[in-house]
Amino acid sequence: MKRLTNLVFHLVFGSLILAVLILGYKQANAQTAARPPMPGQSQQPFSGAQITPQQSAPTMPVPESVVDQARDQNEGYFNAMSRPRTSGQVQDVWDDADPSDAVYATDLCNDCTYKIRTREFMVTVLELPRGEIIEAVDLGDDGGFSVKPRGERRLAVRPSGYGYDTSLVVYGKSGAVYPFYLRAESFNSVNVPDLIVRIEGSVQIESDPAVAGFDDNGKASLPAMSVPGLGNKFAAIDTAIAGLSDSNPGTPEGDFVAQSPFDPNALHGWGEYDLWGDETLRPETVFRDDHFTYIRFGKRWKDIELPTAYVVVDGIDELVNTRVQGETYIIESTRPLITLKSGKSFLCIEYTGEGA
Repeated sequence: MKRLTNLVFHLVFGSLILAVLILGYKQANAQTAARPPMPGQSQQPFSGAQITPQQSAPTMPVPESVVDQARDQNEGYFNAMSRPRTSGQVQDVWDDADPSDAVYATDLCNDCTYKIRTREFMVTVLELPRGEIIEAVDLGDDGGFSVKPRGERRLAVRPSGYGYDTSLVVYGKSGAVYPFYLRAESFNSVNVPDLIVRIEGSVQIESDPAVAGFDDNGKASLPAMSVPGLGNKFAAIDTAIAGLSDSNPGTPEGDFVAQSPFDPNALHGWGEYDLWGDETLRPETVFRDDHFTYIRFGKRWKDIELPTAYVVVDGIDELVNTRVQGETYIIESTRPLITLKSGKSFLCIEYTGEGA
C-alpha cells in the first residue's frame, strides 16, 4: 500500500513539472524576435517600450536646370552635338552658274531694303557706297547669323544654318541707314547665293576726301584736267620725258622694289584722271606707264612742299614709295586711286582710263 502511494505521488509531481515547462516554452515563442544587428552595431536587448526613430538630415533641393533637362529628355529632346560633316553636300547649281551670278550690284537707294540671299557654310560680303564709313550695326538674329567688319565699308555675313531669315541695319558715318533682309538657304538650294553685294554710288562725309568733285567742306572743287589734243600729244610726251631729265626714272639701284625699265612709248593717261581736294596740291599734269604714276607741278615745282602719297587698298589708305626724278614726282604705284596728303590738305587722283 505504501508503494502504491509513493508511485502516485511521483506521477503527479512529474506531471506538474512537465506542465510548467510546456507553459514556459509557449510564452517564449509568443514574443517578437529582435532584428539582427547591422554591421558595426551591438545587439540591443528587446524591451516592450516603443523606440522613437532618429531624425534624418533634410533633403537638398534639386536644381531647376536638372528638372528642365530631365523634362526635355523625357519628351525626347536632347542637345545637338557638333560632329564632322559628311560628303555629298556640294551645291549642284554652281556647275552651270555664270561667273557673275554670285555678285549682286544695286544702286544706292534712300527708300529701299536690300534683299540678300546667303547660304550655309558660305560667306557673303556687303560693300557700302564709296566714301561711306560704318559706325554701327544692328543684327536681328545674332544666333543664326554672324557679322564681322572687313575694312571701313565692308561687312562679312555668315549664317550658322539654313531655313531662317533676319534683318541687318547698318549705320554709316554719312548719316545714311542701310537696311538689309537676310535669308539663309541650304547647300542643296536651287539658287546661287550672293557672295558679293555691292551698293553702287557714293556718299559725302564731312572732312572726308573720298567723294569725287567735293572738298572737305562739301563744295565742288577742281575742274577736270584739260586733255591734250591729238596735235600736241607727242609734244606732251616730249615735255614729260624732258621733265624726267636724261636719267632713267626706273627704280633706283639697291631699292627693294623690282627694277622697272623706263619706256617712253608706254606713257599714257593724259586727261584720264579726276582730281578733287585742295587746290594748292593740284598738279599740272598726271600720266602713267605700266609701273609708275608721274606727277608734274609745272611752274610751282620749286615752291611746293611735296606731299606724301597713299594708295587705297580694300578701302584703307596705305603709304606708298615716292621719289623725285628731274622735275617729276614719281609714285611707285599704278593703283586707280591715289591720295596726296600734306598736313591737313589732301588731293585725290583717280585714274579713269582703260583698265581702271
